[in-house]
Amino acid sequence: MNPEVQNIVAAGKLPAADGEKLSKLEPGTFVLHKSWGVGKIAEWDLLGDRLLIDFEGKPGHPLKLAFAISSLEIISPDHLLARRLADLDSLKEMAAKNPPALVELALKSSGNTLHLDDLEKLLKGRIVSDADYKKWWEGAKRALKTHRHIVVPAKRTEKLVLRDQAENPGTQMVKSFLAARDLKSKLATLASIQKDIDLFSDPKTELIPVFQDISDSARKSVKLNLKECLQLLLARDELIESLEASSPMGSMKISDLITETKEVLADAIKGLSSGFLARIYRAFPEAFPNRGWVPEILHHLTKTGGRAVAEIATVLDANDELDVLAEALKKSLRNRMLSADLLIWMARERKGLAESVFDIDLGHAILGVIESDHMEGGPKRTGRLQDLLSDDKTLLGEMVAEAEEEDVRLLAKRLINGSLFDELTRRSLMARIIKVRPEMEALMDENASATHKDDSLIVSWESLEKKKQELEDLVNVKIPENKREIQIARDEGDLRENGGYKAARDQQSVLLRMQGKLERELRNARGTDFANVPTDKVGIGTVVDVEDIPSGEKETFTILGAWDGDLDKNIISYLSESAKALIGKAVGEELELPTDSHHVSRRAKVTAVRAFKP
Repeated sequence: MNPEVQNIVAAGKLPAADGEKLSKLEPGTFVLHKSWGVGKIAEWDLLGDRLLIDFEGKPGHPLKLAFAISSLEIISPDHLLARRLADLDSLKEMAAKNPPALVELALKSSGNTLHLDDLEKLLKGRIVSDADYKKWWEGAKRALKTHRHIVVPAKRTEKLVLRDQAENPGTQMVKSFLAARDLKSKLATLASIQKDIDLFSDPKTELIPVFQDISDSARKSVKLNLKECLQLLLARDELIESLEASSPMGSMKISDLITETKEVLADAIKGLSSGFLARIYRAFPEAFPNRGWVPEILHHLTKTGGRAVAEIATVLDANDELDVLAEALKKSLRNRMLSADLLIWMARERKGLAESVFDIDLGHAILGVIESDHMEGGPKRTGRLQDLLSDDKTLLGEMVAEAEEEDVRLLAKRLINGSLFDELTRRSLMARIIKVRPEMEALMDENASATHKDDSLIVSWESLEKKKQELEDLVNVKIPENKREIQIARDEGDLRENGGYKAARDQQSVLLRMQGKLERELRNARGTDFANVPTDKVGIGTVVDVEDIPSGEKETFTILGAWDGDLDKNIISYLSESAKALIGKAVGEELELPTDSHHVSRRAKVTAVRAFKP
C-alpha cells in the first residue's frame, strides 16, 4: 500500500480495502470511466479528498477518492484507448499503413472478441475520420483475408474474433463450436469452419466432435428451434459432402428430422436458401419410403414459397414422377389452391417442367387470384402476378395460341370488363391476345361483350363418349405404360447416354399435354342429340342444301357438334369456317362459302334446310 494512503487508512478516513485500490491509481495510470471514457491519473490530492484526471477531451477533471475507487477501471498502457489518449498520431499512422494491426490491437484490448459496431466506436471519429471510415473498413476487410488468426464475420450482428496463434486454428474453431451455447452461435461458428476449412490439417478427423455435437444439439432442440436445427444439419451435410467424408455412426439424418416434424415442416423451411431446400426435398424419398414421399412432397407444393416449388418439381422430375406433378398442378388449378409463387413458377416453367399443364386455365387462375386479392383490399400478394402479365411480353399469346375460341373469348372478357388493370394496360394485354388470335379484335368494341354468352362446346353424345374413352385410355393405359418404360430405361444405367430413357421422357411430355387438352375439352363440352332444332334458318343440327351460283352445282352439308366433322360424308363442325358462313341463313339467301384456297370464297345460295336425323 502506498505510504501516504496508509496514513489515511490508519487515521480511519479510508477502509483498508479501498486503500489497496487507491494505491493502484497512481499518477500516470490509465483508467476507464463508463461516462467520461478513457483518462490518465494526473495528480493526487489526498488531503483534499480527490484525484485529478485528464480525460479525453476533459483534462484536469477532479473526482472524490471514494467515487474514483468505485467507478474507475484500470487499463494497460498498451490498451487501444490508452494509446489513443497518449499517442493518437501513431494510431492514425497505423490505420493508414497497417489496418490489420489496428484491428488486432482493438481485439486484444477487448478480450479478443468485438462486435463491428463496437470497433467502429473505438476508431471512428478519432483514429479514422467519420467521412473515411466506411471506405477504410472495406480496405481493412480485404487486407484481413491474409490474417487468418483474425476472423471477420459474414454478418454485422456477429463478432470479430482473435484466435490464439500459439494453438492450431482448427482446434480453436472446434473448441469455439463446442463452447457455443445456442444454435445460432453454432451456425455462425460452423460457417467460419466452412470458410477456413484449409486451416485444418485433417478435417475429416478433427471435425468428428463437431458433427457429433450437431446431431446431439439437433435432437435436443428440434421441438423448440426446428428451423435452426434444419440449418445446422443441412450445413453439416454440405460440409461432409465437400470433404467426401461420412457422418459418425448414429448421427441424426435430415431424413429423420423430416419424418419427425412432417406436420410443421412446411412452415419451418420458409426462407431457407435454394441449396438447403434442394437438400431437404431430395431427402423425402428416404424419409418416406415406398413412394410414401410423393403425397408428402405434394403437400408442400401449395404451402411453400417460390424457391421451394422449383425444388419440389425438380425432385419429382428426377424421380420420374412428372405425371404426378402434372396431375397435382391441374388439381390445384381446378380447385384454385394456388399461391402467387406457384402461378409464377408455372408461367416461367411453361417450356420446362410445367409444359404439360401450361394453357389458358393458368391465365384464368392468375386473374382469379388477382381478383380475389382486390376484393380483400389488395394487392397484398398479387403485385408480382400483375407484373408478370404486364412484363412477360409473350405469356398471354402463348396461353391463347391453341386454346378453344370460346375459352379465349372468356379470358378476353375478363380482361376487358374487369378493374384489375388501368385502361392502357388492358389495351396492351388485349393487343397481345389479338396478335395471336385476330378474331378477338371484335371484343374491343364495347357492345361486343354482350354477345356469345354461352361459352360451352356443343358436341354429340356419341363424340362425347369417344372423347371420354380416349381420355380414359390415355390415363389408364398409355401413361402408365410410358411410366413403366421410363423405369425400365432408368434401370439400364447412365441416363446421360441412355437414348431409350430420353425418348420415353419425351413421350411422357407429349402424353401429358394430350391429357391436359382432352380434359379441357371435356370440361367445356355440352352433349346433345340435336333433337327439335328449328329449321327456318341454318343452325347446329341441320342439314342444308346449297347451290353454287356460277355453276349451278349442288352440295349438301350436315352441321353438327365440335367433334363430329367427317369430310367424306360432308358433315362439318359448327366451328368450321363453312359452318360459320352458313349458320343463320334462310332458304333463298346467298352467302360467300370458303374454299380450300386461302382467302378465296365462292358465291352460293341456300336452297333447303331440314333437321338432322341420326
